[in-house]
Parts: sequence; structure tokens; C-alpha cells
Amino acid sequence: MKRRHWLLMPLIASAVIAGGVASGYWSAPGGGSGSAGTGSSESVTLSPGLPSDDLFPGGTSDVVVTATNPNSYAVHLGTLELDPTSGDGGYGVDLAHPACPAAVLTYATQTNGGSGWTVPAASGGGDGEVSIALTDALSLAVDAADACQGAAFAVHLVPTP
Repeated sequence: MKRRHWLLMPLIASAVIAGGVASGYWSAPGGGSGSAGTGSSESVTLSPGLPSDDLFPGGTSDVVVTATNPNSYAVHLGTLELDPTSGDGGYGVDLAHPACPAAVLTYATQTNGGSGWTVPAASGGGDGEVSIALTDALSLAVDAADACQGAAFAVHLVPTP
């Protein structure tokens, strides 16, 4: 048995030395630098939404809006909400009907059934575009003033992810 110990000693010594070298290699201090860049993204823009049908007191209309994407990748829009910072609280009434208050309009936030919309990437030198029809998105109050007859309306929207 003693001879067997002497045969194992070189093998054990080699393993200890190799472990020490590996430990020194991986725990040695060092330094360096690196850099990376990212592209910039631009916002998707929305045209003012326009009713696809005439609005009557107590009625609703679909709204059509165009989303434009200048990025080289598709962009997902989860929700289209009223933008209260644009127009008159998010609405627009044509200049020929100044006595028609925007307060007679109501916009229903849209999600496309929870699926949202995908705006295609820009390609071939042009921006990606998609026309979006928002079902029953705009309504006119039942007590809308006579001054609103024949008015053209717009809805200013903002996308959220």
C-alpha cells in the first residue's frame, strides 16, 4: 500500500499546481474599456382623427386617424387616448362654427380589443404608415347646440404603449 501512495503523490501535486495557476489567472487584476452605441428613435405621429360619418345629437361616428412611423423598425401602439393638450381639450371644431363648443364631444379611448396596432417600419425612403379606423369613437351630446349643425370635427390623439 505504501507504494500506491508514492504513485499518487505526483498526480496530486500536479492537480494542486494546476489549480493554483488557474486561480491566479482568473483572480488577477486587470482593466480595459469598451464602448457601444444605440440608435435614436423618433416618435410615431398621428394625424388629427376625423369622423367618417356626420355626427348627429346623441349619435356616434367612427374616427379615422393615420399613424406615421419614421423609424427603421415597426412600432406597437397599445392605446389611442385623447390628447387634452392639443386643440380645445383634445377636440377641434371648424372655424365656421365658433358657437359650437368642443365640450359637446366625447371620445372613447381605443385599444383595438386589447391588441393595439402595429405601425410598419419606414422603408424605401418613406415612413411607415397605417390608417386606423376607431369604431364608434366619437359622440355628440344629445343636447348639442344648433350652432353645431354642419360643423366639421377633429380629435387629437396620443398613443401609449
